[in-house]
Amino acid sequence: MIYQYIIAVLPLIIPALAGVAIIASSRAFREKTLTIAGGSIIGIAAFATLAYAIGHEVALTAPVLWLELIMFLCVALWFAWRGGYAEFIGQPQDKTATTLFILSLFLFAIIAPKLLMEREGGLSTGIINAYGDIGWHAAIIMEIAEQKTLPIEDPIFAGNALTYPYLANLVSATMVILGSSLSASVNVPGVLLIPLLLVLLYSFGKTYGGSRTAGIIALLLFLFGGATFGWIRIAEDISTSNGGIIDVLLHLPQRDYSGVGTDEQGFHFLNPVTTLLLPQRAMLFGMPIVLTVLLLLHPTMIKRRFAPLIAGLAAGMLPLFHAHACIALASAIIAIFICSHKKKRFSLFFLPALIIGIPELTFFVQGNAEGGSFFRYGPWWMAGDTHPIFYWLQNTGILIPASILLLFSRLQREPKALIIAGTFLFILANTFLFAPWAWDNFKLFVFWFILILPGVGYGAGILMHHTRFIFMPILICALIIMHTLAAGLDIWKLALPTARVWIEWTQDGVEIAKLIQREVPVSTPILTAPVHNSPATLAGRKLILGYAAHIWSHGGLPWNREKEVKEFYEGRINSIEGIHPQAILIGPQERSAYPNLIIRPQWHVVATYGPYQLYATSDFASR
Repeated sequence: MIYQYIIAVLPLIIPALAGVAIIASSRAFREKTLTIAGGSIIGIAAFATLAYAIGHEVALTAPVLWLELIMFLCVALWFAWRGGYAEFIGQPQDKTATTLFILSLFLFAIIAPKLLMEREGGLSTGIINAYGDIGWHAAIIMEIAEQKTLPIEDPIFAGNALTYPYLANLVSATMVILGSSLSASVNVPGVLLIPLLLVLLYSFGKTYGGSRTAGIIALLLFLFGGATFGWIRIAEDISTSNGGIIDVLLHLPQRDYSGVGTDEQGFHFLNPVTTLLLPQRAMLFGMPIVLTVLLLLHPTMIKRRFAPLIAGLAAGMLPLFHAHACIALASAIIAIFICSHKKKRFSLFFLPALIIGIPELTFFVQGNAEGGSFFRYGPWWMAGDTHPIFYWLQNTGILIPASILLLFSRLQREPKALIIAGTFLFILANTFLFAPWAWDNFKLFVFWFILILPGVGYGAGILMHHTRFIFMPILICALIIMHTLAAGLDIWKLALPTARVWIEWTQDGVEIAKLIQREVPVSTPILTAPVHNSPATLAGRKLILGYAAHIWSHGGLPWNREKEVKEFYEGRINSIEGIHPQAILIGPQERSAYPNLIIRPQWHVVATYGPYQLYATSDFASR
């Protein structure tokens, strides 16, 4: 187990060292902790982007990946020798940033490993928001790890191209190829990347908000942000508990105080950590890349020789990591560019950003978004029958009016530009829906949230430190607690040893997956029930049909195939949309989904474990 985690760390640490050495030697950042955070993100993103390019030419075998890691190690040593080490040692250290990094590293060393836990009963998750997503990400990770070449097909919709930005999963796949386990490859990125993101967010708030206080407030509002008044529901839990407040806090019920996408009470502005960074994975890169670019483009940094060039390279790598982040970054850059006094320096940014970014955007242009409109009119997001003013008040508290008032304050022009860009994103996401699932607009709302945080931190800091009203600091602290209590309860719940877990794959499922890997060729799709956690995904084999809602949310049309899968299992047809299944899994999920399931005489059992049987048709058996 420890060995597997050590292997999983290497594709992060070695590229991170190269990124830190480059940032230090270029003097783009001039503070130790920020240099570590920004450099690490750029280095890891560069490693993933290069692996993506290599995978289109040669197989991503272990020797190839070790060679790439050795190359990054050589880059780290070269730039360290050429002045990076001396520059880094001479940089001042923000003790607050360092403390925040250590504390958050400790926190997520407890929480992130709950994403996918190896237990005697199989593989489980302790994060309910990840329950449906883990199977999807595992399918991508294992398909890359087994196939080793790119591009890959949609792992749960065989025969269809995959246009999902999967480089975060590619990083995990490299860990598996090098010898790590799936659970380690899923857990380790969150342990390291979330603390790095929080350092960048603190620095973002401090740099654009103009003070350390602004940075701390920005970080707290983000880390513990969510549906502002969701915490009122704990009163009900305390009143119905027999053990009192302490017992409730030590055994919090399975509810999301900061909201959930299907919340009947309308609490939909969720905590970014528990609903995006941990389960969604792409945000682990999308957010920190955006923050790194915006920090490098700040007036105090863009004048440095290599800062805009490095920012352009980072922005160019973004499309393959996260699509919504590209929209948010473009809005922020346009706003900053318009108000900048150093417009000539932006040419050094735009050139590499466009050269790298435009070819990557073709990845999405080639997709087939058919399953639902990715752009349609949808005013007031998911407010429904709730009055929009009340809806946004219960979800965001005073953040919307506060951000508007800040436009008329003495706040500097750059953070005002960010507020304007964020407001544009808010209006856009509050007017139109950009995905079949309305909740996916939250991926734009969260960038509105991020872009207003420096200004909000500035305003709160001014009121706390520069007012004669003696109770103002108490009032500001009370408002911060009001905005962070709900998600604070949710994160506390995740950290508790008493937190509940949900089984993703039983031990029988894990074992049949190993047999599938041995018996079924990588190129052969397998027929299973259309569920999110079929054991076949652990084997890295494409499914003829996986969880239909995932396919639909990515723009596919799985409904006809879903109907034909049912008919095939019930013996009424012999092919599924022209595909003649050669490998067929029969297990508890299939028997539950299809009570009238028929096992045909021409099928041959090629593997069995516990309640699972893997069948092959005559065509497959003769291979």
